[in-house]
Amino acid sequence: MHTRTLRITMAIVATTAASFTTLGEGQSNKAMVVVPVESATFVPVVAHLPDGPRMAVLWGDPNTGPSAVLLEMKKGAVPLHVHTSDYHLVVIEGAMKHWGAGQNEADAKPLQPGSYWFQPGGLAHADSCLSSRCVMQVVWSARRDGRLAGSPGP
Repeated sequence: MHTRTLRITMAIVATTAASFTTLGEGQSNKAMVVVPVESATFVPVVAHLPDGPRMAVLWGDPNTGPSAVLLEMKKGAVPLHVHTSDYHLVVIEGAMKHWGAGQNEADAKPLQPGSYWFQPGGLAHADSCLSSRCVMQVVWSARRDGRLAGSPGP
């Protein structure tokens, strides 16, 4: 158990450290931010899909970016999609899979708590939550957006 907790802590530290490199020069991140998980306010990522993925903002504004959010999803897959911005993600709870265009979900390795991925903006990918609930920390380099792969871009 200690090793698992250490892995999760190190992955979150790495993701948080990576977020500081996304802040533009001249921007300040000097205010301390503390968000007890029980105080995190989860709202639907897509307003008209209240049973879909939900997020709680930790810092920043996802509509303008950069930002960090807790993302929660129920068991199931999210189809191939694209984001404009890069993001860093750490799995906090549950088990997930993440794969790119041209790959298969069956070939993707299950990712347990503490697992990390970096997703470059503009590259199609898909995700699935293998557990009844998955929670992730996501750090966005700029504005958070998303569209199905193959649909017109911004």
